[in-house]
Amino acid sequence: MFLAFLFMCFFVSVFIFIVVNIIIDTFRRNSIIKFFKDTVVLSKELQGDSTRGKKNFYIDVSKNKLDRLNVDDIAVLKDYLYDIFYRFETAYNDLDYGNMSNLATKQLFQKYYTGITLNLKVGRKKVINNINRENVIIYEVDSTSSKQMASAMICISYISYVTNKDGSLYSGNREKPITERFEVEFRKDFEQEVTNCPNCGAKLNGNKCDYCETVIGSNDFKISAIRRIEEK
Repeated sequence: MFLAFLFMCFFVSVFIFIVVNIIIDTFRRNSIIKFFKDTVVLSKELQGDSTRGKKNFYIDVSKNKLDRLNVDDIAVLKDYLYDIFYRFETAYNDLDYGNMSNLATKQLFQKYYTGITLNLKVGRKKVINNINRENVIIYEVDSTSSKQMASAMICISYISYVTNKDGSLYSGNREKPITERFEVEFRKDFEQEVTNCPNCGAKLNGNKCDYCETVIGSNDFKISAIRRIEEK
């Protein structure tokens, strides 16, 4: 009788273990799917936000609008914003979380960080390289007493693929470049005195966080959104 009870407990424990693991795996898969539906990571294999980025024609803002940012030469602004975008994507590829957090808003960085973590947990890594600038159009700017904003259409060609844990190819192409367009939003919040890191909340001893290495008070534009433009 006692042995029968032990066997019953054993089988119940195994059953519970199996059910719990199925629930965990299902939750992980759903989390990955939800992330890649909500957030654009540079890839044709990963679907971006289909409700945005429907414009097929973009034109640069007028000189009057550009004056809101106290900018005279739009070409200089294009170079500046593209450099932020390029450095962010390079940091993403290198898993350089410190630079990613410096170049993006807290919300956008957290989305990308979550996506990277979920991908790595299933043994995959997104690879982006050979990024080449094709076109940049600044189609909207705005300025208020607390912030400045700029929206740009950025077209690039690049190589994009996903590898498995052993380095083998999961999706994409290691050699053939693709060309895609993105709506990229940049935001600059005017400097305010802070005592805690806006990224991780740690106490600050200077203008750089000792824990997450976020630079405080740089007053530079940061990327607040990236949306892949769905081609019709």
